[in-house]
Amino acid sequence: MSHPACFISSSNHNMSHPACFIWTRLLALFLTGMMGACSQANSDPPPDSPFRRVDLSSEMDLLQVVDLAKPLRDLGGDSDQGRSSGPLVINEVYPHGSDVNTDPDFIELFNGGSGQINLRGYKVRDDGATWSTLPDDAVIAAGGFLIINCDELTSGGQPGPHVSFKLGGSGDEVHLASPDGMELDSVSWGSGIVDIPKGQSLGRSPDWSGRFVVQAKPSRGKPNQ
Repeated sequence: MSHPACFISSSNHNMSHPACFIWTRLLALFLTGMMGACSQANSDPPPDSPFRRVDLSSEMDLLQVVDLAKPLRDLGGDSDQGRSSGPLVINEVYPHGSDVNTDPDFIELFNGGSGQINLRGYKVRDDGATWSTLPDDAVIAAGGFLIINCDELTSGGQPGPHVSFKLGGSGDEVHLASPDGMELDSVSWGSGIVDIPKGQSLGRSPDWSGRFVVQAKPSRGKPNQ
């Protein structure tokens, strides 16, 4: 690229050649431009520039580290427990029954589907390992409720199926499974999850698709408030 008169030799004769002088000036201008560009690259851009520097040592610029092994409730979030994608769900639990005959503990199921569901072979349990199977004649209409009385009774008491366990007011859980043993839905309370005050229940709001929230009073077979 050098002019023949300027190639290699740096004698005064060559440097005084007109072409050599032009090449020298061009080279000086090129180097000056490069130094200016480097200087700008190392300087801070304007505050409103999308290319401004971010100080990753700042707490505000760092993503929060989340331990996925912990339940969401331990992270201060909403556990949204018991979210079910099927038509049949646990819709409400009432663990503060005062009398097994007139005011028993209960589990309320809701059918959010478009057809009746025959509950023969379906089963429920609390925090124990033993499942209680619903009777063969148990059915739940589309958009309907079914109350399961947790009263340990084999006869009498309130209408609806009866199971051989009661619910713990200070803490317990309820699980619903299909005849083949697949768990369909569940809900837990107490032990730092959610407390159910005396005389109140835990139900979905709205029915079927909502999250579990404490209800001011049990609705037993009616829409949750």
